Amino acid sequence: MAETGFFRGEGGHVWELDLPLNEAFARREQEGGLVRVTQDGSPFQEDAEEPEQAPGTEPADRPSKSASKKDWVAYAVSQGADEAEAESKTRDELAEAYGDTEPQ
Repeated sequence: MAETGFFRGEGGHVWELDLPLNEAFARREQEGGLVRVTQDGSPFQEDAEEPEQAPGTEPADRPSKSASKKDWVAYAVSQGADEAEAESKTRDELAEAYGDTEPQ
């Protein structure tokens, strides 16, 4: 059975959609036309505890903007950044510098 998530559309209706979202729905989510919510429409909160990454490994995908600074530093280093320089930046600075590789 496919994993699903609940999303509120522009009209306020809550839809249950298969995850990961297809390209069209993912684009609508990035543009703000879909917002992830719980089944009852309340705000969705991802698990507070994300699994820690093993030392010396590279993240497979770009972290979410709300991921920990540690995850963003590891990602920045995997993209060629100097570790000390990446550590000196804030999470938001790292997300801005390394986060948006696709137009929104």
